[in-house]
Amino acid sequence: MTITRFRALLIASFLSLVAALVAGLLPGGYSPALADAYANESSPWLLMDDWAPIALLLTLLAVLTLLAAAVAGFIGLFLLARWGRTLSLSLTLLGLPLYLVLGPILMLPLEAMFTEASALLWGAGLALAYYSPVATRIETGAAGS
Repeated sequence: MTITRFRALLIASFLSLVAALVAGLLPGGYSPALADAYANESSPWLLMDDWAPIALLLTLLAVLTLLAAAVAGFIGLFLLARWGRTLSLSLTLLGLPLYLVLGPILMLPLEAMFTEASALLWGAGLALAYYSPVATRIETGAAGS
């Protein structure tokens, strides 16, 4: 694995995520019956009590903080920085339990495809950052292409 290919993998992961976000904004993706069924689903437990506005605000602040840290981790990984690799792996592992509090999720097939592709490419990038010639370059601090 060359550094150029590793960086291309990271960029492909990011572009897949952007494509998923764009696909989610496409109009007319859901039938009215499906949209009604989704609207009738129970709210996540986080939004079910009197503290919901405070919990929502704290969650929003946490998500924005994690997003800023994720961008920093991505840049660090792209630049082959050791801290970027550690930060990216840590945030990926910390982000997994967030799925437990999100509640039901409705996605278009195109959106789901790009989301899955992004996750797979990101996982491959993280694995290569630890177990490939790229890992050696990261550990020695040589960031040349």
